[in-house]
Order: sequence, then C-alpha cells, then structure tokens
Amino acid sequence: MISGILLAAGESTRMEGAFKPLLKWGRRTVIGECIENLRGTTLAEIIVVLGHREADVRERLAGSGVGYAINPDYKSGMLSSIKTGWAQVSPQSDAVLIALVDQPMIDSATIRKLIEAFNHGGKKIALPVYAGKRGHPVILSRDLERQVMQLREDIPDGLKALINAYNDDVLEVPVDSSAVLEDIDRPEDYERLSKQFQPVYAYRKWSP
Repeated sequence: MISGILLAAGESTRMEGAFKPLLKWGRRTVIGECIENLRGTTLAEIIVVLGHREADVRERLAGSGVGYAINPDYKSGMLSSIKTGWAQVSPQSDAVLIALVDQPMIDSATIRKLIEAFNHGGKKIALPVYAGKRGHPVILSRDLERQVMQLREDIPDGLKALINAYNDDVLEVPVDSSAVLEDIDRPEDYERLSKQFQPVYAYRKWSP
C-alpha cells in the first residue's frame, strides 16, 4: 500500500504575483490536474500539504476526496512540508510517493509505471529517469521514515542528500516523458509547459 503526498504549501515567490496551484491548466487548475493524475493510479490515499492560501485551495478542492496536512512552517522550505505530510500518512502504508504541485504535466500512466516498478523492484527508493536524468515524483519506503524525519531543514536539498546516501538502494525507472524533469517555476515555464503538455480529458464528475 502506497500513500501519495502532494506538496502545495509554498508561496510561488518566483511567479511574479501568480499563485501556481490555482493557475488554469486545461479545464482544471494546476493542483486539480495534479490530483486527477494521482487519482488515476493505485495510490491508497492522497494527502495534500497546504500552507500559503490554505483556505483558497481547500475551497477549490471541495469534493475531491483528498486529505489535508497543514504546514504552519511552510516558509522554511519543502522539507518541512514533506515531514508534515508524512506525519499524516496511514499506518498501513508501506511506502510514500512524494509529488510536486508544479508538475501537472506528469500523467497517471507515468506514475503508475513508477509505482509498479517500486512494488516489484525490491528497493527502498524509486524515481523516474528520462534521458539519463533523475526526476520526480519519488517513492520512499516506510523503512526510511526515521531518516526523513531527522533531515535538517537548514541543509539545502535534504531529500536529495538522503537519496544519494542510499544510492545503492535506488531503483531508476526509465520513462518516455520529459515531464518528470520539468516544473513550473516562473511565468515563462507556465506558458511553455501549458502549451507543450495539453491535457486530454475524459469525462470526470469532479473537475476543480
């Protein structure tokens, strides 16, 4: 059983006033597309970590069926949100998939491939690889919970450092989409990626 954590607590400081989660993405919002992509997999639960503009996002996601973890310390960085989300994961989960809200381009098929590889790979960590480069999302075994919770938040790229420390236990999963390497960081990224990765919709009752 794998739980999903979607990190969506940040302030979008480099978006020149725009708030990434609530930007339009096809017929949905950026965060709505991320959730729909996660819902199209075998994840047992989806926990959305919120902070900045929490009430606005929760209102938009009404009826989505996700759980929430609120990070009051979201300004301290992504690692604090990972820990906040992880603390809400079901005790029955064997692993945690960590996804980023600025990657609505990563479709369900790519995530399903990663999950299946992790389930059969016998490694503690699984991550997608495109053109020889590692990307997101990442799956971590519950066995690494203590190590995650002990990561120092004043050290940049703490999660990457943990992955590097367990490099022999990392399963690299080749995928055929560059989306795993991309993210919406600045307005020009949003414009480029929203044109490059046009969502194809089937009927959905819920469409935030």
